[in-house]
Amino acid sequence: MRLLHAELLKLRTAPRTAIGLLLAMLGLAVLGSGSTASSADESPFAIEASVSDILDVASLAVIFSLILGILVVTWEYRHGTITSTFLATSRRERVIGTKLVIGVIAGALLAVLSVVASLSVASFWIEIELERGHWELIGRIVLGTAAWAVLGVGVGALLQSQVGAIVASLVWFLVAEPLLGLPLDEVADYLPGAALD
Repeated sequence: MRLLHAELLKLRTAPRTAIGLLLAMLGLAVLGSGSTASSADESPFAIEASVSDILDVASLAVIFSLILGILVVTWEYRHGTITSTFLATSRRERVIGTKLVIGVIAGALLAVLSVVASLSVASFWIEIELERGHWELIGRIVLGTAAWAVLGVGVGALLQSQVGAIVASLVWFLVAEPLLGLPLDEVADYLPGAALD
């Protein structure tokens, strides 16, 4: 419990980066959901489809969750505080496990904020009525975003370089994996990004 409190304190005392990520994510969610909702027709079928599209916009939180998961680990390597963290806790797997828990909490929180912001902005243009399928999609977005944060913590712990981990992750998920999925269509669904989606 003491270790979890210490990790939460570390996340809280690095506000500039975390707030920057949060504001960037919220800005994209607001712009995307606003443009999606404003172009919706007045037919009830288009509005129902646009609610699903708005929730798809909210799922962009996965990229920010991945980056935040990487930062949760690599902040300490970058500033040299990882040595004192490992000295204070004799078992390193407890430190990484606690960082995974922090990643899950932060990822789920980012997803909830993204969904709330997207639906709030869209409600200015269309009437939002969430049905069971929408709630299931929201649950999948929250779980998926938390899983991407766990992946980010793992990549950060493996590479230990902040810039290297972020660049390698973004290149893999945004460039390499889609390119590999073209010729290897039968295995494309089993690549990490597609599996998490």
